Amino acid sequence: MENNQVEKSQAELYREERKKRMAAVAKKSAKQNPKASKAKKIAGKTVGIVLIVAIVLGMVYGILNFFGVPQKVLTAATIGEEKVSVAKYNFYYMDLYLSVRNQSQQYDSYYGSGAGAMYTGYDASKSPLEQEYTMGEIEGFEGENPTWADYIRINTLNYLQSYLAYAKLAREAGMTLTDEELAEIDEQVESVRSTAESNDYSLNRFLVKSYGKGVNEKLMREILEERTLASKYAQQTQEDITAGVTTEQIEAEYNENTANYAVLSVSAFTVSADTSDLAEDATDEEKAAAQTQAMAKAKEQADAYAQKVTDAASLLAQAQINNSSATESTVTYNDVTVSSLVSSFGDSVSEWALAADRAVGDVTVLETSGGYAVMYMSALPHKDTTKPVDVRHILIQFPTDDSGSTVELTEEEKATYREKAEEIYNQFLENPTEDNFAALANEKSEDTGSNTNGGLYEEVTVGQMVTQFNDWCFDASRKPGDTGIVETQYGYHIMYYVGNDHEEAWVSTVRSALATDALNTFNTDIEDGETYKITEKKTMIKWSVSQLESLISQYYISY
Repeated sequence: MENNQVEKSQAELYREERKKRMAAVAKKSAKQNPKASKAKKIAGKTVGIVLIVAIVLGMVYGILNFFGVPQKVLTAATIGEEKVSVAKYNFYYMDLYLSVRNQSQQYDSYYGSGAGAMYTGYDASKSPLEQEYTMGEIEGFEGENPTWADYIRINTLNYLQSYLAYAKLAREAGMTLTDEELAEIDEQVESVRSTAESNDYSLNRFLVKSYGKGVNEKLMREILEERTLASKYAQQTQEDITAGVTTEQIEAEYNENTANYAVLSVSAFTVSADTSDLAEDATDEEKAAAQTQAMAKAKEQADAYAQKVTDAASLLAQAQINNSSATESTVTYNDVTVSSLVSSFGDSVSEWALAADRAVGDVTVLETSGGYAVMYMSALPHKDTTKPVDVRHILIQFPTDDSGSTVELTEEEKATYREKAEEIYNQFLENPTEDNFAALANEKSEDTGSNTNGGLYEEVTVGQMVTQFNDWCFDASRKPGDTGIVETQYGYHIMYYVGNDHEEAWVSTVRSALATDALNTFNTDIEDGETYKITEKKTMIKWSVSQLESLISQYYISY
């Protein structure tokens, strides 16, 4: 120790001595003020408690979050005065996402990879964040490129608003669910439970895996009941609005917007302005000049064709001179609205077709966006007085290939299907009642669209069904109880005519248009009014969506 002491400098020795004196003073002060020592101990304990509490709270939050407790109690948005939990938002978000994805996948499975993206705009192999929404504008994104995640997020709130508003209106109107409707909900729940069990999950765990944290059987039932009630009210509202449209309103609407409702028949074809010889590097001036010249030539040709048209047959002949691929079906427009012709040939059709002095046999040449149309009037614009029909049928279907197309059969092969149809038809004739026909349809028909409801199609309109089926239904001599066998490209149809106890087509069309306008106004008042105003909690929604996006990438997206 002595040697070490010698080696230390005077400064170091001074500092050590000073520390000893300060420690002695502190010890003395502690004896004189015992509270100081206690405070030191308390401070130490406080720091420890804070750390322990933080750890415990973290553990508690982790446990609660695992069981979805925050999602059940925290609010993602309010619709009017009704709070929407994060868990309910999760369900609606995932339900919309799954609907979009599944629709795209169905197209892929039917028509091949890529069909889903082509027809729906959504690529099921990518997450919503990875692809732009290209199916129209989204409010708030004008001039920008929103993603499908933006579309789903925004429309989740819109769907919530619609369902909650209609459900509330239903309750205010005293509507309740019937035992049958509640039983259907039970079936839906049990169907999901069966799927969960087949994947070795409990129902609640499966719902979390599918729809996010906080979603359980209780919430799913609540939402299903809410949606069923809302849909019930929406249907009743639509029926009430439709029934409330008066005859006076229908007549006034038809007279004001005749082009939207009147039907006519014409034969027509277009002589296109040909600028195919124009050089790719042509200037704008050269392009304009070439277009003007091509239009003038098309007009000259169209006028020449028109001079030789005296009826529908001669128009077809001129159309085939202009274009050898023209057929009767490509130039004939029977019982179409004026507005539909406008979409094909331009605005000038309306003025010509609806002119007071228009007559059957009139021929005209009308300018279109890319040439000139030669048009022959076969039937003047008029009210469509045909009535929709109710009909039952039993289909004996011809075989199809892997793509779903009907296999071409010889007459001998067709005969076996005809024999089967006649055998079933004879069974019906043993007891020729509508009830017996319906029972046979449920048992024998191969039409999946009607073989669970007695083969019934209601309110079939002209042109809705394949030609031979249509012609049988709308035969002028047709009466209730008529039966027969009809061959179409799909097979043999055993027919039963129920009747046409419906409004004339023009009345039904106008009524539907007016009712749709009124219903849209009703819905707009809900969407834009204060009673059901959407107030989103942006922080909560951002948190919810981030978790759902993680869920989507983990469980649903195939990379």
